[in-house]
Amino acid sequence: MNLYHCKQDCCGCGACMAVCHKHAIYMRQDQEGFFYPAVDKKLCVDCGKCLEVCPMKFKEEKQVYNHYYGAKNADQTVRSRSSSGGIFSILADYVLEKSGSVFAAGYDSDMKVVHMEISKTEDLDLVRRTKYVQSDMNDIYQQIQIGLKEGRWILFVGTPCQTEALRKYLRIDSDRLILVDLICYGAASPGIWKKYLYYLSRKYKGKINEYYFRDKRNKDRGQTVSWKNQNGEKVYPLYDDPYCRMYFRSMSLRPSCYQCPFCCIERNSDFTIGDFWGIEKIRPDMEDGMGTSLVIAHSEKAEKIWEEIRGQYIAFECTKMDIWQPRLQKPTECPSKRKLFMMIYKYMPFSILINRFSGVTFKQQK
Repeated sequence: MNLYHCKQDCCGCGACMAVCHKHAIYMRQDQEGFFYPAVDKKLCVDCGKCLEVCPMKFKEEKQVYNHYYGAKNADQTVRSRSSSGGIFSILADYVLEKSGSVFAAGYDSDMKVVHMEISKTEDLDLVRRTKYVQSDMNDIYQQIQIGLKEGRWILFVGTPCQTEALRKYLRIDSDRLILVDLICYGAASPGIWKKYLYYLSRKYKGKINEYYFRDKRNKDRGQTVSWKNQNGEKVYPLYDDPYCRMYFRSMSLRPSCYQCPFCCIERNSDFTIGDFWGIEKIRPDMEDGMGTSLVIAHSEKAEKIWEEIRGQYIAFECTKMDIWQPRLQKPTECPSKRKLFMMIYKYMPFSILINRFSGVTFKQQK
C-alpha cells in the first residue's frame, strides 16, 4: 500500500494508522523531526481503509454555509488565559456541562505537544493557549469513537487537516460531536521543538515546565513569550524568541503545509476559529490588546450552539470581507532557504541553527 507519493502529500494526522485493524501502519520520525506513516507489508491486506480516511485524498465538496463573527469571552479572567478571544473555553464549557469530553492540544509531562482528553472544567488550562508545534494525535481517534458510541458529547479542536481526518475516520455526523478547526499558519516540527527545549534547559540549567507562545500580560495582542523552569521565568517579545522567529519565517513547517488544501473559508467542520486580524479597523471598540476571536459557523448545528451560549460572549456579526486574511486564501509560502535550514538542523549543532536562522541570540534576550 502506497500511502503517499511525496512528503507534501502527507499531513501526519495519523488517521491511517488509527483505522488499520491489522496494525500494519506505524508512525516514524524523519530527519526533519516530522512523523510519517510506514507500512509493514507482511501485515497489510490492501483493504484501502487507510486511503479512505486521508484528509489529503478524495477531497469532498466543502460546505458553503458560513456566518462570520468577531467575538470575545465575557469573562476577562478566562480570556487572559486563552488564545485570541477565548471562544474555545466557552465551547468547551458547553460540552463539559453536558458531562462530555474535550479533545485539544496540550503539553504532556515532557512538554511534548499532544492531543488529550479533558473532562473537568478545572483542567481546561492544560489545553488553552497557542502551541506552535504539530501535536501527536496518539489514540484520540479511537477515544472519540468510543465516546460517541457511549452517547457522550464530544468537542474536538485541531488543525484543519486533523479535523477533516477525524471526520473521515468516524464516518458519522452526530449531533453530539462538535468539530472545530483553527486558522492555521502551519504545523511546526516536533523534532525542532524538542531540541529547542533541550537547548533552553541546558542554557538555563533547568527543565522547562511551562511555555506560553502568546502571553497576554502586556496587553499587546499576545506579542509576548514567556517560559519557566525551577530557576525562574523568562519574558520577552514574541519575535525575540528564536523558535518563533524560525516558525514565522516559515522554515520549520511541515512540507504539506506549503500546499495545504484547507486554506480557504469553506470547510467541513462546525466552527473555524482564530485571531481576528484587523479588528482595530473593523471594530476599534473591541480592541483592548487582549485578543478577539474570528468565528465562522459552518453548520446549522454550529448556529444553534452559538445561540445557546449567547450570554457568555460579546460579539458582532460581520462580512466575508471583514474577516479576510492570508491563511483563509492560500497556504504559507515555502521559503527559498528552507532546504538549507533543514540541512543545518540535521547535520550541525542546534546552536548554529538558532544563530543562523533566528536572527537573534540569547544574549539579546532580557
